[in-house]
Amino acid sequence: MHVAVTAPVSKASDVNWTVAGILGLLIITALAIVFLTLTITQSRESDALVIDMAGRQRMLLERYMKELLVASQGAQADHARTRVVLQERLTALIHGGPTVASIDRSDSIVLPQAKSEAVRNKFLEQQRLLEDFLLRSEEFLRSPVNDVEQATVRDELLARNAKLTDKANEAVLLLTQQSTADVRRVIRWEALAVLLVVLIASVRTWRFLQAEKALKVSQQETVEALQRSDALKSALVSSVSHDLRTPLTAIKTMLYGLQDQLGPESDQAHKEFLRNIDQEVDYLDRLVGNLLDMSRIEAGALLPNREWYILEELVEGPIRRLESMGDGRVFNVHLAQNLPPLFVDGVQIQQVIMNLLDNAMKFSPSGSLIRLTASLVEDNLEVAVSNKGEGVPADELILIFERFHRVRTSTSPSFPGLGLGLAICKGIVEAHGGSIRAYSVPGEDTTISFQVPLAKTVPAHAQESVHAS
Repeated sequence: MHVAVTAPVSKASDVNWTVAGILGLLIITALAIVFLTLTITQSRESDALVIDMAGRQRMLLERYMKELLVASQGAQADHARTRVVLQERLTALIHGGPTVASIDRSDSIVLPQAKSEAVRNKFLEQQRLLEDFLLRSEEFLRSPVNDVEQATVRDELLARNAKLTDKANEAVLLLTQQSTADVRRVIRWEALAVLLVVLIASVRTWRFLQAEKALKVSQQETVEALQRSDALKSALVSSVSHDLRTPLTAIKTMLYGLQDQLGPESDQAHKEFLRNIDQEVDYLDRLVGNLLDMSRIEAGALLPNREWYILEELVEGPIRRLESMGDGRVFNVHLAQNLPPLFVDGVQIQQVIMNLLDNAMKFSPSGSLIRLTASLVEDNLEVAVSNKGEGVPADELILIFERFHRVRTSTSPSFPGLGLGLAICKGIVEAHGGSIRAYSVPGEDTTISFQVPLAKTVPAHAQESVHAS
């Protein structure tokens, strides 16, 4: 009788300690995930700021070159201010410190010092080239107008400016690669911690089940309750995991193919594999970028950093990038005559154009025509992208700008992607004070257009910069 009484107590004690151990592991895991997630977020925000400033350095170099050309002809150009900002921002990128966020505004930001020796050396190399370029620019401005010597110095300046721009591009690429590597490293540690906890929890759970089989029913009920409560979250995670896993699987398969196909006769196949790998990586990058942009929109942190742009320059990049993957589709671009310059965030508006063109490609057959038009509508600029395809059902036209909504057609019930592209377009356009809408005739054209308001006035230095381009 003594054994019969004490055995259940011992089992109950084992159960309590097992549950306490599992809960402790879960709490530790949750705290570790929160800490690592905050670390990733802070690192990405800091890296994004530095990458943005390094990218603006490249744009500022182009602006300075234009101002030099304008000033050499005797016109008024504030190239001295641009020169100061170029030097100040590059110093801040190397050693850390304050710098202006935009040359047209007085607000400033504080940059951290270069996070690695490789990045520091890249900026130092750029600084040496910049100092030499600035010395030559002063010589250029002192040269007589329309003189042969001035033409020679101008050509040399243009070549050095191109070299400086290449160095700036290399710095942005290196910063992006290191930021991605840092995030991946933190994620690997997070995954390792989770796997370790899962392993320990699995062992303890197995012992728990061995000791108390009677608790199996209640555990199953608990799991089902958790599954019901997390149904929406599970659907989202499943969708994201599927879309991220598919290109990764393709990348691995093609890499295995590259390893197996050795010999000179397989060079062409290797090139094709590498092109496909590049496309899949670009697709992954767009997915992750869309998730980040959507989170910024929801947090109200997507604030346009406005500067003056010509629409033709904003359209050129997305068209050139997508033509290589257009599968025979023809891009027809028609911009109205004498469109005024736009006071917008050029990176964000380019992303809107890119998303609209990419969306048009998804829902149009290969070899079809995709049109991009731009015109003035009262005090607004309207940009429209049209394609031919099955079209969008009328009851879905108001839903396509919602998060995670994906149009289903008879030929393809579900296109790849997260359904965030048009939602991001809506957030960016509305942040600029504009609007976006869609028109569709089943079996004919589908058009998505957006309008952004035009600035009432254009500063004199902006006019000169635009005309010089």
